[in-house]
Amino acid sequence: MKRVLRWQTACLFGLMSLWMVASVQAQQPTVVLTIKSVDELLDDADYIGEVVGTEGARATAEQFLGAFTNGQGLAGIDLEKPLGAYWNVTAAGEPEMPVIFLPIADEDAFQGLIKTLAPDLKDKNGQWTLSVNGQKLFAKLSGGYIFISNSADVLTDPADPQKIVNGKYDIGLDVNIASIPQQLKDLFLAQTEQQGRAGLENGPEPKNEAEAKGQQLGFDGTLAVLKAVVNDGELMTIGFDVNSESGLGTVDFGLSGTSGTDLAKAMTAYGKMSPVFGAVPSADAPFSLVISHPTTLLLPHVDELFGAMRDAANAEIEKDPKLAEDADKQAAKDVAKRLFDIGQATMKSGALHSIIVLEEGDDDTVRVIGGTKVAKGDDAGKLFDDILALSKESPDVAKVKADVAKHAGARIHAITPELKDEQSAMFGEDAGHLAVRADSLWFSLGGGNLDALKKALDLSGKAAPKKMAPISLRVKPAKLVTLLESDDEGLIERADALAGEAGDVMNIEITPTATGATLHIEFGLDLLKLSVQQ
Repeated sequence: MKRVLRWQTACLFGLMSLWMVASVQAQQPTVVLTIKSVDELLDDADYIGEVVGTEGARATAEQFLGAFTNGQGLAGIDLEKPLGAYWNVTAAGEPEMPVIFLPIADEDAFQGLIKTLAPDLKDKNGQWTLSVNGQKLFAKLSGGYIFISNSADVLTDPADPQKIVNGKYDIGLDVNIASIPQQLKDLFLAQTEQQGRAGLENGPEPKNEAEAKGQQLGFDGTLAVLKAVVNDGELMTIGFDVNSESGLGTVDFGLSGTSGTDLAKAMTAYGKMSPVFGAVPSADAPFSLVISHPTTLLLPHVDELFGAMRDAANAEIEKDPKLAEDADKQAAKDVAKRLFDIGQATMKSGALHSIIVLEEGDDDTVRVIGGTKVAKGDDAGKLFDDILALSKESPDVAKVKADVAKHAGARIHAITPELKDEQSAMFGEDAGHLAVRADSLWFSLGGGNLDALKKALDLSGKAAPKKMAPISLRVKPAKLVTLLESDDEGLIERADALAGEAGDVMNIEITPTATGATLHIEFGLDLLKLSVQQ
């Protein structure tokens, strides 16, 4: 598994490298880095500095620039317009040099600024040549902007900033994947696949066939996703924004697929998912994770993978010294088979739906509630009964009380877990509970967890109180610290001051778009105070 993860990481960095030398068609470069404006950037720095108790970041930056430019600062540059850089390659896949574009408010003042850094500047009808620290550069004035590169050829017909900049974010990076020459894509994918397969072959031997199948499935799945993104991706956007009015920062990672491709269809299928557990978490829960995701891409591999898992489980049962009798081994194999059958049927249902919620329980405890949608939930209930019957002589059975309650179509069983002292202090002395019903399995632990479990069962399947992405992680970090932390008094004090405030928020969602999806991260900038010693 570690080998697969290392290969997946290598794929990510390799894909980013590919984008950096990617191609462009017509007016839209493949890679565009945009800064909304110098003013916006300095204001963001100023605001973040105020949040963490270090005021005057903008003034400090301006003083530094003044010292670097002999008191001229950013003379001639329009501080309110966007700036940035873009990269192209030719249609044949030959990389061009990057181009920096800066908005100009006063050409003479800007030329004076540049001459402090490059005294050899020569201007011929708006075409500049200069050198900085021994590096020869070229520049061209056009349309209120100056374009700078170390190649004169790329400045012949510069891109129009008004058409290429991303004004949505304070800092944005747009990658036009569709315009990458196919030969460059094929070369990248071939090299990446070769490296990945070499990693699988040369790494440690898998412990059993199930692990080998799992590694192969992870490799094939990652490769399939990578090929879909490279071949069928249209536009990728990475954006960062600071909003001083709301006190929120956002980071977006968006991807759209070319219409009609498998990637676009897969993203459309994700967009149609409805989070069946979206109504369960309360608005003030310190932590909740809701997942609803289609399994259609995994269906061709499900039977093979679960077959390997059954074989591996049977092999382990055969070696178990506690199962000396053939009848005991057969009973254990039957239990494993039925468990895998439930998992396999759930995967084949077309979607996975799960939830976990962490909240404050009764008597200053931590309460956790989790659930997952399953196929053959009634079979899971019968399996539970049979396991209890087979294990009736085990001392662990005394910790289980079957059918202590029934609610919303679920049978609820009480389980008293063995907890260490610190775990008991956290979760309290109440028994945990397992709920089984035809469509889902649930567990709960912590003070008052039975009543909370019943409430979750009632809310399961109901519409969320407001629109929620199919995959949604919502955290109140300061409140979570006050709930879980017991040793770091300084951190607890800072968290107490922030808990319950609007800035105590961290939401991570994969949000569907018209032809793709966006990983949207939203966080309160006041959370920076948690890591700053006051």
